[in-house]
Amino acid sequence: MNVSIGMNMLLWGTNIGLKHIPVFEGLAGAGFDGVELPIAGQEEYVLKRMGRACEDLGLERTASAFVLEDANPISPDPKSRALALERLKRSIDGACLVGADILIGGLYQSHKYFTGQPATEQEWELSAQYLRDAGEYAASLDLKLGLECLNRFEVFLVTTSADGRRMAETVGLENVGVHYDTHHANIEDPSPEEALAHIAQCVNHIHLSESHRGTLGTGQVDWQGTFDGLKAIDYEGWLVIEAFGTADKALAAAANVWRTAFDTPEQLYRDGIAFIKQHL
Repeated sequence: MNVSIGMNMLLWGTNIGLKHIPVFEGLAGAGFDGVELPIAGQEEYVLKRMGRACEDLGLERTASAFVLEDANPISPDPKSRALALERLKRSIDGACLVGADILIGGLYQSHKYFTGQPATEQEWELSAQYLRDAGEYAASLDLKLGLECLNRFEVFLVTTSADGRRMAETVGLENVGVHYDTHHANIEDPSPEEALAHIAQCVNHIHLSESHRGTLGTGQVDWQGTFDGLKAIDYEGWLVIEAFGTADKALAAAANVWRTAFDTPEQLYRDGIAFIKQHL
C-alpha cells in the first residue's frame, strides 16, 4: 500500500486557527505526513497562513466540513437546499485556500437531521444533484470530495459502505468518492474486509477512529480485519486518525463524547502513528 498518515485536528476543536501552529509542529515532529483541517468559517488570511505553516513543516493537508440543519440539501424547502450548496462551495473554496487535496465529511445531508422514516428516493435524488453540482465545482478547482458513511445515530441517508458506493455512483463524478470511517463502520458494516472490497473502486479517503473515539487499539474496532481489507484492495491514499475529547463542548455534544479515552492529545497521536506503522 502507498499511504500517507494524517491527523484530524478536530481533537483540538472546530475553531482551528493560527494558535494551533505549535500543534502542527508537534505532528510533523512525530512523523505525520499531513493534517486534516476543519473548514468552519475561518477568515481567508487564517486559512492561507495555516496552509503556509504546514507547507513549511512539510505537512500536506486534507479538509473536512459540516452540514448544519439550517442549510439542508435534502430539505423540502428549496431555499434551504440552495443555501446548503452555497455553503458547500464556500467550504470547497476554504479547502483550496489551505492547500487541501480533498474535502470530506457527511456532506450529503444535515448532521443529525431525521424525519423518523427511511430515506425516500426524492431525498436521495436531491442529495445526489446537490453533490453533483458541488462536485463539478470542486473538479474545476482540482479538489476531490469524500462522502463519509456515518452511523444511524447521526444521519439516515448514507450509513453503510454500500450506501456510500450507491451515492458515489449516482453522482457519477470521478472526483466524488466514498470516505470510509472505522468508527462508523464498526456500527454499520459487519465485516471490514467485505465493506472495503465493495467500495474498492470508489473509496478515496480513510478515517482510522476507535469505537470510543480515543486511542487506536484500545477499543472494539476490528483492526486486523481493517488493515487486511486495506491491503487486499491495495489502498492508496490517506489514513487519517480521528479522535474526539471533551475540550470543545459543542463538538463533544455533537459527537456524543462524554469522557475522554486517552491521556493527552500528544499521547494519542504518538501512540496512534506507532499503531498504524505496526500494522502496515
